[in-house]
Amino acid sequence: MKWKQILIGGVLAGIIIEIVDIIFNSLIQLIWAYNVFELGGMRTIDDPIMILFFVYPWILGFALAYIYSYFGKALDGNYIAKGWKFGLLMWVVVTIPSAFLVFASMNYPVGFTVNSVIPPFIYMLVSSIVIAKTFDWMK
Repeated sequence: MKWKQILIGGVLAGIIIEIVDIIFNSLIQLIWAYNVFELGGMRTIDDPIMILFFVYPWILGFALAYIYSYFGKALDGNYIAKGWKFGLLMWVVVTIPSAFLVFASMNYPVGFTVNSVIPPFIYMLVSSIVIAKTFDWMK
């Protein structure tokens, strides 16, 4: 197991996910504004379990790095090609089913659905390329 690559890749991916998510959430809010705390089924901001919402980028970053440690060697090309393929695969496997389920079963605003698809597409690709570079660099 490549723990050093997983640790560094996970931290870098978490940073990227956090930054991309903040930027694109803000842009999407300008176009399709909604208040996430007014949606049905959401916890209040003062609920202690909401801290998990803020650690999600880091958990996802470490999960991507860990999964890449197994799948990275099966991908061909340089680190950009490997990261692009891995990021696209993770976006299709993780994001699309979740966004489709929410879109099909809940009456949430369009901005919520757009926010559930576009920022993850960008941060999955960018963070996966960084993870692939980390694994390539630290062989």
